[in-house]
This record gives sequence, C-alpha cells and structure tokens, in this order.
Amino acid sequence: MKEKLLRGSHALGLAARIIVSVLVIALIIWKYDEFKNIDIRALVEASSGVFAAVAAILGIYLLKSLVFVVPASLIYIAVGLAFPTHWAILINAVGILIEVSATYLFGIIMGGPYVVNKLKKIKYGDKILELHGKNRLSAIFAIRVLPVFPIDIVSLFLGAVRMRFLPYVLLSLGGILPRVILFTILGDGLYDYVPMQKLAAIAAILLPVALVVWVVRYAIKSGKKEDEYGRPPFEPVKDSRRYVIFDTDIGPDCDDAGAFAVMAKLAEKYDIKILGAANCTSNKYGTDALAVLAEHFGLDIPLGEHTGYEILADGDKYNKPLAKKYDVKAKNVSPSDDFYKKILSKVENDSVTVISVGPLTNIAEFLEKEPKLFNAKVNSIVAMAGKFPSGKEFNIECDIKAASYVFENFKNVIVCSGFEIGQGIMTGFSEAPESDNPVYDCYKEYLGKKEPPFLRDSWDLTAVQYAFEGSGDYYSLSKPMKITVSDDGTASAVKDKYSNRYYIVQKAKNKEIADYLNGILGNNEIVDNNNNEMYNNDNENQ
Repeated sequence: MKEKLLRGSHALGLAARIIVSVLVIALIIWKYDEFKNIDIRALVEASSGVFAAVAAILGIYLLKSLVFVVPASLIYIAVGLAFPTHWAILINAVGILIEVSATYLFGIIMGGPYVVNKLKKIKYGDKILELHGKNRLSAIFAIRVLPVFPIDIVSLFLGAVRMRFLPYVLLSLGGILPRVILFTILGDGLYDYVPMQKLAAIAAILLPVALVVWVVRYAIKSGKKEDEYGRPPFEPVKDSRRYVIFDTDIGPDCDDAGAFAVMAKLAEKYDIKILGAANCTSNKYGTDALAVLAEHFGLDIPLGEHTGYEILADGDKYNKPLAKKYDVKAKNVSPSDDFYKKILSKVENDSVTVISVGPLTNIAEFLEKEPKLFNAKVNSIVAMAGKFPSGKEFNIECDIKAASYVFENFKNVIVCSGFEIGQGIMTGFSEAPESDNPVYDCYKEYLGKKEPPFLRDSWDLTAVQYAFEGSGDYYSLSKPMKITVSDDGTASAVKDKYSNRYYIVQKAKNKEIADYLNGILGNNEIVDNNNNEMYNNDNENQ
C-alpha cells in the first residue's frame, strides 16, 4: 500500500511539474515582446486609473516571483516615481507580500528534498541549512536584510523546507522593507542604466531549459527506489560496493570481537575491501588484540589507535591474554588521526562507510581536524550508539562530547544501531572450536567460564550486519530523524524529514537473527535464545 502511495505521489509530482513548465514556457512564447520590453513606468502611465495601475504593479511582482529576473530595485523606484511616497511604500509592501508568498508556494511545489539537496551542493548552502535547522530566526532575518542574498531564491528555499508561514512573512517584510523605503524615495537616476531587454532575453532562453531539466531529473528520480521524501535510503555496503573502516573499543566487551568476525566474513562473502581498523581506547593491548583478529582472518590492513585523552584505559577483559597467547604484536600502526588521513586521502569521494562499535572518539577528533576530507570521502557512518527513541547507552556515555560533535558536524548519513537492537540476541559459541580461534578466546575470557556455551548480547554484531546488508527480513530503517545528544549522554530522536540520521528498527525475532549471526561465526548448533538467565544483559558494556 505504501509503495502504491509513493508511486502515486511521484506521478502527481511529475504531472504538476510538466503542467507548470508548459504554462510558463507558453507564456514566455506568447508574451515574449511584452516581456522583453517590460517598462514598469510605461505600464503605470498607460493604466486607465489608479486601481488599474496598482493591479499592473502587483502583477509585475507576481511575475517576478516566477521568473526571478526582474530587478527589484526597478520596481521600487518606478512605484516611487508614480505615486506619493507613503502610497508607494504601501504598494511596494503589498507587492513584496505577494512575491514572497508566491515564491514560498513555488518552493513547496518543487519539493523540499530537491531544493535541500541542491542547496547542500552550493557554497555556504550547508550554513543556510544549519541556520534553518537550529531555527535561528535572527540569522534568517539578517539574510533578508542583506541585499547579497536574492529575495526569490531565499523564498524558494524557505518554502521548500516549509518554514512556518507567519514568521516567514514577518521576517521577510521586516528585512526587506528598509531597502524598499530607500529605493522608493531614491528616484529614477539608476533606472535607465539597467539593460532590461538583455536580462529578459537571457531569462527567456534559460528558464525553459531549466524547466525541462527540472522535469527530466524528477522523472529519473521517480523511477528510482526512494523513501517518501524523495531521498535514496541508506545503501548497504553489499549494494554500494563502498570500502569499510572499522572503529572499535576492543576490550571492554567481547561483542567487539564477534563484530570483527562478522565484518571479516561478510566482507569475504560480498567481496568488500576493508581499509583498516582502529582502536578508540587508551588500552595499550587493544591494538594488539585487533592485530590478532586481523591475522586470524587473513586481513593485512593498517591499524589505528587513539593517542589523545584517556578513555577506557582499563577496558581489558581479554586484550592482554589474547596478545600473549598468539604472540602477536601490532604492526603498521598509526595514531588515529594519521590512520584516517592516510586512508581517506587515497580513496575516491563518497566511497567509504565507517562502522563504529565503540565511542565516537577517533571519528570526532579527525572530523574536527579534517572536516572537508572526512565529509568528502565518508558516505555514511553506521554506529552502535544510543537507545531509541530516547535513552542512555554505554558508547555515547563514554565520550558524550565526541558523540555530540559527530551528530552535529558530519554532513552525510548516520545510521544508529541502538542498545535495544542487540540486547537479548545471544550469539557466540555453543561448543569449543576444533582449532584455535581468537574470537572464541575473547568470549571465553570475557565471560569467565570454563566450559561453553559462551554467549553474549549482539549489540556490535547487529550494527555490522546492518552496515553490510541493510534492511530486509531482519531490520528496517526509521524515518529520517534529528538525533541529539544531551549533556548527560541521553540520545534523543525526533522526526525531521530533511535529516539524514536514522536508527535501525528490528523486524525479526531475536532467535532468527541470532541463528543467522551464529552461522556466520561458525556456530552451526542452534542456540536457545530464550534461556538467558545466566547472562548479564545490562548496559555496563557493549
């Protein structure tokens, strides 16, 4: 049913765009001579009376809202010449009201996602989006006051993002009126120097081309698989073929080791390249443990380690025993900033998915130092982070400042696998493997038991699974959300259809997901996930 509604919505949207385009192009062809030689003063003088003259001027304002090329200053000046100053200011104010209202409506018709995506690609566009997202009305007022921002383009955007109409109108009138008053009393000294015929001719050529492009691009987008807001959904790694960087707090919990195993197995299954793995803790054995796991799965990859402020330095439930047993010392290791810079500098734009199963410490530090590089190269972050729709969770609480910084400053897609997803999905090992397996050793050391089964909740494993395979039988994706992190570490999500933050929603039962993940881990025996009394399912570590 939902897909039918979406197809119907796209069809209506396409039909509306075609109708608008045909009407505008027909109007340009039919009235080209009048349009090319438009003279506001002549229109006023030729009018049969005051009301007809006012109607003609308001019609010019309406035309300006659609074609974007009639210089506003000319209208203000011409009205000032034709009417007493106080009446001229009133007429211009009504004209501005018509203009900004019509362009606002046009922005709604064009569609928010289309305009927002365009705005993100232009210089300073992200700043305008940020101001709107934080509801900085004073900043929007400043944009209206400054003449460097075109009235109609700003109106188009604010309509597309559906800013509340009353504050939109009040801010528009309040910001634009000062220069209207100035130009109204200025006179016609500058009027004759504006090449109106050339501007009109250029507009008459470019506007139909732009309209055709607008319709064609919308038609192409309508044929693609998109969400209800016209934006492509998160692309799992198996479909996008993007590279993967793995960032983990290896040590405090054994599901990090399980997640590494799932990543390695799915990367092999789907032929995905792993660019590297980073340890986001201060534990000196954590990177060695990553080296053991990488060697076990045949991954010759660079490793990164956190070298800044202390975090989870004592998070060593299995790192040291693992390194000693397998006698592996990490090589090709860089501080996390250098690790990210070396890797991202060599890959194409939009080519990387970062899977984070620990605090967002490494990511925040590099994003702050190299925001352009990180935002250009990283398409998406899939993070085991938060509890949704609202709650506290270990990874965020460990470094609240880092989590808040990433959610506020990363420009692209973030998908959160919340605490509620992996909890109760018991994975691990129901029996000892036939040969040495460091993942098995991590579970055994962490749980502190002598005999299997060694099972643990799958917070990190489910995040990796979703990053590779996306929505389907096991999970779906929330609607776009604005996700914020409060000072006490609470992550909260509220609907925001122009956001690119999401969280995972579980569809399948715990046992179905556990059986799938256990199969990846090499545990072919079905585990009873309904008998979890002996295992600790609290939020102490993930």
